Amino acid sequence: MNARSSAPPPPGPIRVRAAGCVVWRPGPAGPEVAVIHRPRYDDWSFPKGKLDPGETWLAAAVREVLEETGCPVLVGRRLPTQEYDVSFGGPPRTKRVKYWAAQAVAGAEFRPNSEVDRLEWVSAAQARALLTRQTDQDLLEAFTAAPVDTVPVLLLRHGEALPRKRWDGTEPERPLTERGREEAEALVPALAAYGDAALVSSPFARCLETVLPASRAFGVEIETERALAEDAEPEAGRAWLRQVLKAGRPVVACTHRPVLPELLGETPLGQAVRAGRRALATGEAWVLHAREGAVVAIDRLKV
Repeated sequence: MNARSSAPPPPGPIRVRAAGCVVWRPGPAGPEVAVIHRPRYDDWSFPKGKLDPGETWLAAAVREVLEETGCPVLVGRRLPTQEYDVSFGGPPRTKRVKYWAAQAVAGAEFRPNSEVDRLEWVSAAQARALLTRQTDQDLLEAFTAAPVDTVPVLLLRHGEALPRKRWDGTEPERPLTERGREEAEALVPALAAYGDAALVSSPFARCLETVLPASRAFGVEIETERALAEDAEPEAGRAWLRQVLKAGRPVVACTHRPVLPELLGETPLGQAVRAGRRALATGEAWVLHAREGAVVAIDRLKV
């Protein structure tokens, strides 16, 4: 599940929003992480930056990493959100930074720029000695606390659909609203951040329409799966998820609100999420991060 900093929240409203990643690559003795030097502050840290107007946290994290390190990344599990005081003697202000673990795409090349003049690929132990701030030390501890070489399985709730009372056709044909179609379009860059994945959908129209923009953008055909339908037997959906986790392939699966709790309940971690977190809104997803068939982390994708 998502973690948050254990430190007490600083005084003041959230005025600065930023996002970043702990970027990693496979190394001979385990994951190596990218630590950057910022000449403006003369410090060593992890890449992060402020959100642009209208930008999502996830999009900002991926963009900032690319701008500062030259590394396209595939995002993995969420890391703790950090909040700290940036008042600096003025009116109370808090900065919130959301982080992800993210694997660097092979072949990327760092070039010094105005914000970052050095990048070092180091082991976790070397990073501890190099990082300047305690907040980054804490972030590194969260990074190393669970596997990062995971496979994403996204359980997506379809976009907003036309209400039943306003639809004269059959239930499987009930479509998205205009807002639902906008949610489907907004999902495209978010889903792209997780890399190449199979697109699987309930055969109901509102689910197919939700992943259609991604299908067109990625050039990937949509696989229909009867087990994800709203009227399918719960065990069919759970059996489908077991097979997906065992196969170890990245999947985006669009289904219905009543189906999602049954799917989450297939894993112990999912049972905890189902019991303790609010249900997904339309166009949101649970991101299951799996390794060797077991779910090691779950977080929420919101666009």
